[in-house]
Amino acid sequence: MIEYTLIGLISFAIILLLISFFQKDRVKEVEEQVEQLTLSTMQQLYEIKKRVKALEEELLVGMELFSTEEQICHLHKQGWTKEQIARKLNMPIDEVNIMIARNER
Repeated sequence: MIEYTLIGLISFAIILLLISFFQKDRVKEVEEQVEQLTLSTMQQLYEIKKRVKALEEELLVGMELFSTEEQICHLHKQGWTKEQIARKLNMPIDEVNIMIARNER
């Protein structure tokens, strides 16, 4: 009786082991889905950055029609810091401060 029980348990264990080899690895599927989602997100982010850069270039081309002083005032009104404006227009910060002060009067 014990032999039959032991043989039955071993047979059941072997069957379960064989079944486990043929089952799909669900963790692998989830990893593939996460990888696809990550790639998709990175592509979308790249496209958005490209569009933003193009828009910034269009804005700068449009702003080149204005004088430097008008550009400084426009950027300052948009909330740019004086340091950012100076870097953007390749000017010393002192000149930016002077032009902003002149236009605030």
